[in-house]
Amino acid sequence: MAVALTAAAVLSACAVAPEPLTVSENNARVENDLKRLFEKQEKITGPLTLEEAIARALKYNLDHRLKLMEEAVAMGQLDVANVNLLPDVVASSGWTQRSRSDSTYNESKTSTSTSSDKKVRDSDLTVSWNVLDFAIGYMRAHQQADMALIVKERRRQVIHNVINDTRSAYWRAAAAERALVQFKPVLEKVRTALSRSETQVRERVGAPLDALTYQEDLLLTLRELETRQRQLVEARTELAVLMNIHPDSDFTVAAAVEPETGSMPVLSMSAEELELEALKNRSELRSEAYQLRINQQDAKIAILQMVPGLNFSAGINHTTDSYKVNSDWYEGSLDLSWNLMQLFKAPANMRLADSQIELSEVRRLALSMAVISQVNIAQLRFAFAKRDYELTDRIASVQDQISETVNASQSANAVGEGQAIRADVRALLSNLQRDMAYADMQASYGRLFASIGADPFPNDIPDDSVDTLAQTVGDVLSRWNRGDYDAPVTVAEDVGDPASENEMKQAAVQ
Repeated sequence: MAVALTAAAVLSACAVAPEPLTVSENNARVENDLKRLFEKQEKITGPLTLEEAIARALKYNLDHRLKLMEEAVAMGQLDVANVNLLPDVVASSGWTQRSRSDSTYNESKTSTSTSSDKKVRDSDLTVSWNVLDFAIGYMRAHQQADMALIVKERRRQVIHNVINDTRSAYWRAAAAERALVQFKPVLEKVRTALSRSETQVRERVGAPLDALTYQEDLLLTLRELETRQRQLVEARTELAVLMNIHPDSDFTVAAAVEPETGSMPVLSMSAEELELEALKNRSELRSEAYQLRINQQDAKIAILQMVPGLNFSAGINHTTDSYKVNSDWYEGSLDLSWNLMQLFKAPANMRLADSQIELSEVRRLALSMAVISQVNIAQLRFAFAKRDYELTDRIASVQDQISETVNASQSANAVGEGQAIRADVRALLSNLQRDMAYADMQASYGRLFASIGADPFPNDIPDDSVDTLAQTVGDVLSRWNRGDYDAPVTVAEDVGDPASENEMKQAAVQ
């Protein structure tokens, strides 16, 4: 009873209770996370180009870095699977000590004999290899290799998403930065006119209803301008987050200073060619092809598990027992084992494997249809976005002429202040709509190439610096804008230079 109580007391003392983080520990975690979020990043030294924005997003974006680490882990798991194919080599050594000698009686129990020393040290080195485990492990290693390729395809998909989001956010930020500069004088003009109108209403100058109606128009105009201004600031913040820099960082978008609206994207491929390229290159379809190979290996494993297992073993042994005639010896064995329950499990396992194969094939066909639809929809959206930009560009041009004419008439006292303000606001919003339409056109063009699985990188990238990545991305985007599409690397080839891949993975770890 005393022993039981003592044991219970010891166990109670060893019980683990929840320990929440202290305030200092939580503050230290936050400080460390904030430091790691933005550390070791190359500074933005000049106006930010589209190529540099994409390069920074690919190098510092946390989603992309996460996929890099998942790929590194998958490759590490493949290395482990390959090492597991080696035979087991077990070295052991142990000491045995007895309080009394290991003695035995003779048959009549008239005398005893000692068979071992009281203190013995045994050592052995054994090599064992199971043929069935090797065969199954070999197939599992193939499955892990296919899984590593699936992870690589997922990273390609993340790259496409990062590039598309960055491209869209960049042009919206460029439109926002340019519009925010133009908003300042117009907002100042509206606020001045509003203040003057309030004074007229308060002092009862002129017809009250006309003054109040004019004041209402100014307030509605001011509200619309401030709402648009807030939306424009959000576009810049979105670009900063994609590049993994602080939203309050001070940077200038190059396209806002030097508009590039003169370069119109060109698509030189037919719908049938786009569909064919998408079916060959989309990450989802290639991943599903690898998953089919994994399921086919499962079917082979289900059959192989019904086979008896053959185990080889050989070893070297040594003992310090002085009663042994031979203190060193070799031994070998050959064992045959058969798990008969696998014969009963095999039909269900094989049916499951066949169902998974059929499911993978049907899913691939469904994905193929979805990809074809996405390509056609992306092509239509690009055509509509291009047409919409052309119309908004013409509208903005006409509105600018109207604003110039009205302002000239106001200088000659031919029109009132309210009409001039409305013309300026319409011209400002028309220019903003034109820039946003151009941003939508660029985004739809990027989504079109993402829908066909176009790779943004060639096979040879010297290093992973921002300048090198920006130059590489710029060359690819220039070819795309000319309608020059280079097919991505084949399935059997590596995407990117190995040295560059390793550097980027190390950067992701840090």
